[in-house]
Amino acid sequence: MRHYYTEVMGNGCPVIFLPAGGFTGEEGRSLAEALRDDFEVHLLDLPGFGRSEGINRVVTSKQLADWVNDYVVTHRLGPVHVMAHSLGGAVGLAFATHYPKQVERLVLLDQGHKAFPRVPLREYGVFGLAVPLLSGLYRLFGPRLVRKIETKVISDEGTSPVTEEQVKAFCAQTGLTERDEIRRALNDPAKLGRGGLNLLFGFYHLDVPQLMRSLQVPTLLIYGDFVGLDDKEARVTKSAMMDLQRHELPITYIRMTGGHFVHWNPAFPIEQVRQFLQVEKVSGLS
Repeated sequence: MRHYYTEVMGNGCPVIFLPAGGFTGEEGRSLAEALRDDFEVHLLDLPGFGRSEGINRVVTSKQLADWVNDYVVTHRLGPVHVMAHSLGGAVGLAFATHYPKQVERLVLLDQGHKAFPRVPLREYGVFGLAVPLLSGLYRLFGPRLVRKIETKVISDEGTSPVTEEQVKAFCAQTGLTERDEIRRALNDPAKLGRGGLNLLFGFYHLDVPQLMRSLQVPTLLIYGDFVGLDDKEARVTKSAMMDLQRHELPITYIRMTGGHFVHWNPAFPIEQVRQFLQVEKVSGLS
């Protein structure tokens, strides 16, 4: 049995929350607190990127889906809702695509509408230049390469508390207002563990647009338009949304002014999310 690290909040129909890379399930705490009267929210750490056991093999979309499904089956949750951000959104999307009968509703937080860039400079900084090369080596050597890298980068040392300067810098970069929930999430970063690099390389090779076009599950996509924050990313986002909306997909779209961390935007439409997840109520109105 795989080891999953999770915190469960609330009562009702289960909601699986999957965080962004670099964050633990703590990233979704404010969402769980807002929904806990109606839903049982499971704040999961991603495999090998936090406190959940990693996947020690080449990661495909099916293996990502299996990882979530094993949790759902083991805990006898039945069909669940999934709410997921960024890297976690890709994991949730894979689960919904491969196991549509296990997912009632899917909420994607700024994920699915854009392919991950081949040279991810905005995401990884200068290190992004090395990602295509490392990806090519990974295709050749797979987990053997990962194990060699892990011996050099994985540490058992704890992390230092986040400083106010770091919080200010993060919020300035992402266009957010400083809030306690952001401080808490930054203070609880997801440490890279065994198998975590397999997750990252698997995500890099994932065909996210194809997964989106295969969706059968009712989905709510809440995305940042980056207008006034990053002109280039705003253009990429607008083009990607126009392309996605050409397809007849079971997706409801909500555009938010701002960047990637839509759930930390003060204008986040939590009541629309609640209504979307209340399947019986929605179906009764239709």
